[in-house]
Amino acid sequence: MGSSLHKKPFLDYQSQIAFLKSKQLNIKDEDNVSSILKKVSYYHLINGYKDSFKDNLTHNFKADTSFDDIYNLYLFDADLREVFLKYILIFEKHIKSSISYHFTNLYGNGIEYYQNIQHYDYSHHLSDIQKLFRKMNEKIHGRFASTQVTHYISIYHDVPLWVLTTDLTLGETATMYRYLKGHCKTDVCNDFHRIGRAELAKILIILTKFRNCCAHGNRLFNFHTQDALLDCIAHQKLHIEKMGSQYQYGKSDLFAAVISLKYVLTQDDFRAFYYEIKKIITKYHPTEETMHAMGFPTNWRSVLRIKIH
Repeated sequence: MGSSLHKKPFLDYQSQIAFLKSKQLNIKDEDNVSSILKKVSYYHLINGYKDSFKDNLTHNFKADTSFDDIYNLYLFDADLREVFLKYILIFEKHIKSSISYHFTNLYGNGIEYYQNIQHYDYSHHLSDIQKLFRKMNEKIHGRFASTQVTHYISIYHDVPLWVLTTDLTLGETATMYRYLKGHCKTDVCNDFHRIGRAELAKILIILTKFRNCCAHGNRLFNFHTQDALLDCIAHQKLHIEKMGSQYQYGKSDLFAAVISLKYVLTQDDFRAFYYEIKKIITKYHPTEETMHAMGFPTNWRSVLRIKIH
């Protein structure tokens, strides 16, 4: 079957600008727009952020929409990604450190311990644990093993968990946490303000999705996860609107990541995170529609003050 890409012919920068104008987008400085399109690309900028500005009836841009409106949303999203990734990585280091410390303290150090299936509560999910072990082995014996892992293998013929966890993805770390035995999970949870086991498991899943979104440079502000954050005291204290029994914000949207970080960061780290987000919002003045897409309630700033521990 032949390609249908002929329906999407190549357009040079001037043709791209002409097409945007034909869709009623206001463009004042074509040279500047051309420079931006060269740097960002039409696909990432226009295709990525046009939906907030399109008229669904005419398929043109809404009246008075300018190229700068789209570019500012793109820049706003880029700044958000940078801050969210920064603080999710802080949590990632903490959770890996906590798991490696408590697991090693309870069971012992080395491959024979963290790849001992008896140290996990896997129930009917044996294949998940076996898959995790395979991924661990790839990082230990694989072609692309890190320098710290190869160092320990060459010197000690073994790799401690606190070294291996630096190479595990956050998703793999979430899988390991999911199948830890209860007392080990509890020890880990105690390092995060004594959060509940199920709550931390869900937070790990959600922050993994947002981390990957940020790391791959994908659109963040209206990103939603398939998993939803469990109802928690933060939702109650923020008086988040409900539809029936379901909270309308802070479940699978970007504000769910904010609430998650509220639970797992230290108070100082969360305060720093909050003020960086506030600074970005003050700088770009996102529309109500954008804030709604982010899942930020009108009183979102109260998240700094509420007590959840």
